[in-house]
Amino acid sequence: MKRTGWGFVLGTSCALMVAACGAGTEDFEELQGTESVKMRISLAGDACGVTSAEATVSAPDFPPSRPQPLYVGNGYIEGYLSNIPSGPGRMVDVRAYNQAGLEVYAGTTFVDVYSGSVAYAQLQMRRNPQNCPGGGTGDIYIIGTLEGTGPSQDGGYDAGPGPSYDGGPVFDAGSAFDAG
Repeated sequence: MKRTGWGFVLGTSCALMVAACGAGTEDFEELQGTESVKMRISLAGDACGVTSAEATVSAPDFPPSRPQPLYVGNGYIEGYLSNIPSGPGRMVDVRAYNQAGLEVYAGTTFVDVYSGSVAYAQLQMRRNPQNCPGGGTGDIYIIGTLEGTGPSQDGGYDAGPGPSYDGGPVFDAGSAFDAG
C-alpha cells in the first residue's frame, strides 16, 4: 500500500483509539458493549513540528468525550482509546499541535463500532494554513511512460543512477565478434 494509504489507515486507527479513551466519567452501563481502538499516525512529511496530539469521540447516542492525549514520538502519533460504546456513526476527531500549542493538523472520520470486532477507518489530517503556512519546499516523485513508444521489451523500468543499455534478445556477439 502506498505511503499515503498507510497514513490514512494509521490516522484512522489513531482517531479510533483516542475516541475510545475519551469516555471520561460518564456512565455507559446502559450501553450494550464497548470496544477499544489502537491507533498510529505517521508523521512522515510533518512540516509543522507536531509535539502533541489529542483525540475525542462522539455520537448522537452518547455525549462527546473529553480530549484524550496521544503519544507523539519516534515519527508517529500513537494512542489507545477504550470504552467506546458499540454502535454506528462514531465521530473520531484528532488534533495535532506544535511547540507553541497551536493546532497545526486536524482530521475527523466516522466509523461503525461493533462489539467483538475491530473497526477500521481512514483519517486524513489536514494542515491548518493559519498556524502552519508552509513556506518551505517539498519533493514530487514522478513515474510515467512515454506515449506512443509501443510495448516495452522488458516490462520494467530502470531506477538506477544512469542510463540503461538493454541489448535485449537481439544482441548476440557470437561469431560476428572476433578479438583475434
